[in-house]
Amino acid sequence: MSTHDVVGKGRFALLTGISGGAWADAAAKVADQIGIEIAAHVIGPGRELTDAYEDWARAREVAESGCVLVRPDGHVAWRSASLTDDPMAELSRVLTTVLSL
Repeated sequence: MSTHDVVGKGRFALLTGISGGAWADAAAKVADQIGIEIAAHVIGPGRELTDAYEDWARAREVAESGCVLVRPDGHVAWRSASLTDDPMAELSRVLTTVLSL
């Protein structure tokens, strides 16, 4: 499965590696707070999405604990190089900026 298969579809998507699970948790909370849909995907061994050929690892341009936020049109809106101290606050700040709220 390609990342193109899990992004777009009229909603934001957040992609992270196995050590970035806190981003996925933050995405669910921020989505509820702002009132939008964010599909969060943790990619790696033992997860619904794996990276068998390490294509995701080469393309993501962030560390395993970082994340990539993809707009509903499939374009990257933002990247975090690694997990921050407060992923919920950071993601909320970013989405507020991206959505001009």
